[in-house]
Amino acid sequence: MTKLVTLLTLLAALCVAPASAETARSWAGSRVAVKAKHLAPAMKKNGEYWDKYTFNADFGDRGSFYFSLAIGDALTDERKLEAKGRMTVDGKTFSWRNDFKESAWSHSLADEVRISAGKAEMSGTPDKLRFVNEQDGGALELEFTPIARAWRPRQGQALFGADNKAYDVTLFPLMKVSGRVKQAGGDWQAIEGRGHGSHVWSELAPYEANRWSMELRGVNGDTTVYMRELGATTNYGGTRIPYILVTKGNQVLLESFDYQLSPTELFTDEKHENKYKVPTTFQLQGVDAEDKNIQFRGVVKQKKLNKRKDYLADLNAMKAAVAARFAKPVLYDYTVDVTLEIKTAKGVERVAVTGEDTRYEFNWLNQ
Repeated sequence: MTKLVTLLTLLAALCVAPASAETARSWAGSRVAVKAKHLAPAMKKNGEYWDKYTFNADFGDRGSFYFSLAIGDALTDERKLEAKGRMTVDGKTFSWRNDFKESAWSHSLADEVRISAGKAEMSGTPDKLRFVNEQDGGALELEFTPIARAWRPRQGQALFGADNKAYDVTLFPLMKVSGRVKQAGGDWQAIEGRGHGSHVWSELAPYEANRWSMELRGVNGDTTVYMRELGATTNYGGTRIPYILVTKGNQVLLESFDYQLSPTELFTDEKHENKYKVPTTFQLQGVDAEDKNIQFRGVVKQKKLNKRKDYLADLNAMKAAVAARFAKPVLYDYTVDVTLEIKTAKGVERVAVTGEDTRYEFNWLNQ
């Protein structure tokens, strides 16, 4: 009984809001088709604005690819850009991490979006994205085309406060990747695999908008499971902002924005002064957002903790003290098993995603 009370108390603490606070409103309207404009950087004119593109590819035994563009500067209104990434093929890796002032990188939007920063470039539409780069003699040219169509949670935005500060999400759940790569001093080699990605931007700094966030992704064949939740700060009502997406091929099997999450096991971080609590095994239950006759239930169960990262621990004492005035962030990265049952008029669809690539991350920013 004591354990049950503790779990229920945790869930209440994550979600309950003070009555006087402004609110956050999540994922309004109906689903929209993803277009090139949703891939363009928002370029908002405030110091808290940030914009992030993240794409990954898996080439099986041959290697992997990671590509990131991050826009924004926490200290000024300047829209700086950090381009970083890594390409590993057949045991050989080349990587890059380059910073650009706002005047040193470019972007455009016509029929397709294009973002260029030095030799690194991302261009295209939701139906075909291209990535190119050269670094220290290595080079790559890759195309990402959708297996599962690009997706936004309804109209794609959660809005915070009376000023409607936006948090905007576009997902690429599963993509075919093909192209070629060249290591320094070598020849071009053909490469193919599968990938996924996201474009997320916000007008609020993460610590200003949220106390915590969680994210889960798993793939089994052409089936994907995505789940993300944000826990707004008390300034924005402590609102829980969730979504879950399940795709199969190019179809959406399930999307829900108000499901129940019930923790059955939790981890208490005794190493941290805030004694952060993390749900490590939990049950899910709800209905589809578009068709209320589609019901689902499921379980997410931890297999192992891969990483605990206290971000302030990597800073010197002075920088850590300054940063701690705003946030005390800790990341918990788990491998999990996910099982879902989706009940439709045609019967029950059972979805299971397991393995080392089925990952669940919980981020605490502030207690």
